[in-house]
Amino acid sequence: MLRMAPSPSRTFPVLSSWAKRVLARAPQPARDGACAPRISPFTACVRFDVTPINAHSSSSVDLNHILLFVACVSPLVMLAQTWRQGGLDRAWRFAALAVLIVTGVSWFLVPDSAGFVGGGTWLILILAPVAGLRKAAELVARQRYTSAGRLTGAVRFLHPAGGLLAQSKVLRALGLAQRGDAAGALVLLGPLRNNQTNIGRQAIAQSFRIRGDWTGLLGWLREELTPGLGQSDLALQPLYLRALGETGARDDLLLEFRTNAQALSSAPAQGWLYDISLLPVLAFGGCVQALSNLFETQLRTISRDTKEFWIGLAQVAAGDADAGRTRLEKLRVTTGDGLVRADAARTLERLNQIARAPLSLATVEMLRRIEQRSPRSAPGFASEMARPTTVVLILIVLNLAMFAAEYAFGGTTNPLALHQLGALEYFPVRFQGEYWRLLTSLFLHYGPLHLLFNLYALFIIGSGLERSIGSIRFAICYLISGLGSGLGVLLLRVLGLNQAEQLVGASGCVMGLVGVWAGLLLRHREGPNAVRRLKNILLIVVVQTAFDLSTPQVSMAAHLSGLVTGLILGLILAPRTAPAR
Repeated sequence: MLRMAPSPSRTFPVLSSWAKRVLARAPQPARDGACAPRISPFTACVRFDVTPINAHSSSSVDLNHILLFVACVSPLVMLAQTWRQGGLDRAWRFAALAVLIVTGVSWFLVPDSAGFVGGGTWLILILAPVAGLRKAAELVARQRYTSAGRLTGAVRFLHPAGGLLAQSKVLRALGLAQRGDAAGALVLLGPLRNNQTNIGRQAIAQSFRIRGDWTGLLGWLREELTPGLGQSDLALQPLYLRALGETGARDDLLLEFRTNAQALSSAPAQGWLYDISLLPVLAFGGCVQALSNLFETQLRTISRDTKEFWIGLAQVAAGDADAGRTRLEKLRVTTGDGLVRADAARTLERLNQIARAPLSLATVEMLRRIEQRSPRSAPGFASEMARPTTVVLILIVLNLAMFAAEYAFGGTTNPLALHQLGALEYFPVRFQGEYWRLLTSLFLHYGPLHLLFNLYALFIIGSGLERSIGSIRFAICYLISGLGSGLGVLLLRVLGLNQAEQLVGASGCVMGLVGVWAGLLLRHREGPNAVRRLKNILLIVVVQTAFDLSTPQVSMAAHLSGLVTGLILGLILAPRTAPAR
């Protein structure tokens, strides 16, 4: 008998990745999957491991069971995390309740297909809208406003949030302004303007921004809104901070950023609001190198022309007016972005005003501290914008090569082939000294889905971690976590606490990476987003444990062993300096 454990992966609202676990069985090894809840205000990842399954059970874990678990747990987690919040979150609560109701009814009427019915409803009402809105957010980060507006408008047909149509119009207006049609953009924003809703306030703020009326924007924020609302509405913070810089209030700009830094870094937008708010701080503070670092890491997806504008402005603020003027004059002629062109032209008209804006000694010291803490490496835990790194790519290639070898030896679900290639088995390891199986089993997988989900989890979680702790530390953590996972299962077998006979898969390694992240964050609890990310990891572990308990074929021992091993390694090997946000 055989079976596997889940590996972390990430999708949206809890457990989207759970569909990653389509285990199969007979006398064959089951495969592990990966799951990582991740929805606007929350994020998580989960994974599975391998453990033996009884030869007389039908199939290790069927897809209906997995989808049923997802359709129940994901909406419950969403309800728990949005219950006290209003606005768009109310629509998510409606969607979650609808999924639970459909799943419950189908459980009574067609229990054998309840997972498919509930899972299908979850996919339509939760996963698809969440994925669409995440993609729209990525497009906004790349300043592709027209595409983001179209996608947001399409999502509203799947999701009941009333503000999505208005939000899509704001994005379309910004797209018009990019194409040079500022008048058309202002016409589109006109009917949306009001002081009562988030979207209405965004429409007003963007209208000031398109006209370049930064003094007017400050006046509106300070005089027409409820006292403090302009500063407490985090979505307005980037424009508010820029308005302070554009009007020469550099001391106020730094003070305001410092006041709201913690709230910005803890925002549901996964730190993006913090980064985009840091942008005017570094630019108007003249921190050219720190600004370049920001563009190479957290804000690397921003358009080249936008980066050129801000670097030119930073050069002017730093006192290098000639270099800044040259960059901005060239940009004004070459850019195809109407917003950037207008910004460059206005900045060229006020070079002296920007360069001479007062900067107190206290502000200079504050800038120095911010500059020292500015990001220089990878994104945070389970970043959706992860890019492959060296060790991650090597591990992916090794796993693919071993998967090809499985086909050559008789099939990826053939127990004999897996045995010959080095699956982890209790008796050969304990009584025949075949300890090498602890290592080789980490690169074997039971079927293509098992391989796909583990590699996806490795890519999503591993890339960011490798950038944060370095390639050598990452490779050590990956391999030792996998070895620790296997040793934990074997030890429990010796103690008579489990019956695992054959295990394969990288899920122990991947769960170990989650543990390393936890150790890293525990070492730097004072860092931006650290507490929120630790809560996400705790959610992953809780959901994973719930799945393990509800699925006899899944090995909780392998998951927890990998997690604990990774946690210890994270505490030991984590860099002394705080990781990049």
